[in-house]
Amino acid sequence: MSELKLTGGIKFFYGLGAAPYGIKDNGFSYFLLIFYSQVLGLSPVLTSLALSIAIIVDAITDPLIGYVSDNWRSKWGRRHPFMYLSILPICAAYALMWNPPDMVMQSQTSMFVFLVVMTVSIRIFLTFFEVPNTALISELTTDYDQRTGLMGLRFMFGWLGGIGMAFLGYSVFFQAADGGNGILQVEGYGRYGIAAACLMFVGMLASSLGTHKTIPHLHSPPEKDLMSPRQVIREVLDVMRNNNFMALFMASLFFGTASGFTAALSIYFSTFFWGLVPSQLAIITILQAVAAVCAVPIARALSERFDKRRVALGSFIFILCWGPLLLISRLLEILPENGDPMLFPMILAHNFTNLIMVIVFGIMFGSMMADVVEDSAVDTSRRNEGIIFAARGFAGKMVSGLGIMLAGAVLSLINLPRSAKPEDVDPDVLIDLVLFAAPLEAVLYISAFAMMRRYRISRTKHGRNVEAVASL
Repeated sequence: MSELKLTGGIKFFYGLGAAPYGIKDNGFSYFLLIFYSQVLGLSPVLTSLALSIAIIVDAITDPLIGYVSDNWRSKWGRRHPFMYLSILPICAAYALMWNPPDMVMQSQTSMFVFLVVMTVSIRIFLTFFEVPNTALISELTTDYDQRTGLMGLRFMFGWLGGIGMAFLGYSVFFQAADGGNGILQVEGYGRYGIAAACLMFVGMLASSLGTHKTIPHLHSPPEKDLMSPRQVIREVLDVMRNNNFMALFMASLFFGTASGFTAALSIYFSTFFWGLVPSQLAIITILQAVAAVCAVPIARALSERFDKRRVALGSFIFILCWGPLLLISRLLEILPENGDPMLFPMILAHNFTNLIMVIVFGIMFGSMMADVVEDSAVDTSRRNEGIIFAARGFAGKMVSGLGIMLAGAVLSLINLPRSAKPEDVDPDVLIDLVLFAAPLEAVLYISAFAMMRRYRISRTKHGRNVEAVASL
């Protein structure tokens, strides 16, 4: 692996690779549950079950794809062949999921089977792109702070991709012609899905082409015998024996589930609990984009001044304390009533500050995971970026999997009426939504915090690890 000059163009296209994932993740996290359950009429339990089945498939395929990516040898390196081959299947499946054929709509069973097939397909093909694309970070640079900067760009583009697509949804696709709430009407979702698939195609192709010139400088794996299931399992288990990896992996499972649970219910809280309309939600997405841009330099400055672990834990504590503040204030009747002109600015300010710290935490977390590559290689004498980032990707998919399943279960427990207008929902049902959601979310976040505390790679230890594995 020859020395690579990390130019601004390479940084840009590496970061851009996260935008398609952000688009997909935003759709899965915010709109998929309400589209299939509240708009199309599929049971929330079946919708959530379809997504949990996809997670089970991920548990098998993600580490396998990561392993293959780590050990692939070709003239295009070990990452780019998978990135190129996955682009068209991902986009086709994503567009189709939001445009189910008429024959699928005939029964609950056919809708359920269709959703299972679509979510499994999207997840598998996305893994073929996301894992190799993300894993490039550990080969592009070994510098402790440069990795934070690269991960910051990646998070910024990921958030901008998702937020940008959400803004188009709220401001264009979910604007109902009859003046009603377009989020609860079927018409806009098909066009939303096609537009999202097109933007994903552009982002994935641009990132693949933009980082293509780095291939000669990337790590080339040693030749191996034909891959066997025993060998794959052994190498995956070797990585899992690393304490720092397991600390981050377990934390990401809890944090991803909590984030997915929160995201899946956020549109229900916005629509039914706070009484917001699509035009107001579009304004929120604009402010979220500003937060994503602001979070990157904040994260870089904090990581240079403090250890990554300290920054991550500090931002996590802020999220735990600040995140549920508005809901608690409403239950205590401190906040203005819905429709009061003061309420929306308060929601904007809370959302903006909370999101900055969420993104700072995410940047630190991703950069810490990149540092695990060398820490694991010290023990195994192998570079396993693919396996490590496949595990991170799997945990990230919990955002739109187990979290949505729990959200569907909560919606079933509180008996939120399907196709109901916000003004027709019993206030006691909305109070039950808070009382079920808030404690569960807190338990998941606290569990993630406890796992994070077990991470022990400092700046000094990372430097020693890089020197130890320089010859691999």
